[in-house]
Amino acid sequence: MIHATYHDDREVQAQVCAFNTAFEELDLMFRWDAHTYRSLASADSDYGKIAQFIEAHCPHLLKAYSAEFLCQAIVERKNSTIEACRQNTVQYEDSTQRARLWRARNEETARV
Repeated sequence: MIHATYHDDREVQAQVCAFNTAFEELDLMFRWDAHTYRSLASADSDYGKIAQFIEAHCPHLLKAYSAEFLCQAIVERKNSTIEACRQNTVQYEDSTQRARLWRARNEETARV
């Protein structure tokens, strides 16, 4: 069994932070944790991860929006925050809280 390195754990947490920030900004009512993110590892792209998750856990969204539209909106938002999440990721299990803390900190900095 290969153990994940500290860098791998931080990258997973940064990805989770960025996805959760995107979900929150888009008012989507779901949040991922590291376990959820890793469970979607078989998907070959961010689009695939999102589509797989929505089909399994939120299929009602596909009645109002196309999977392509949802994936694109989420990935664009996620990509706009991933570098900041990488810089600010710390070892928290609650990435939803981290996303909110990062967003609040980022908004404070923008006001200064």
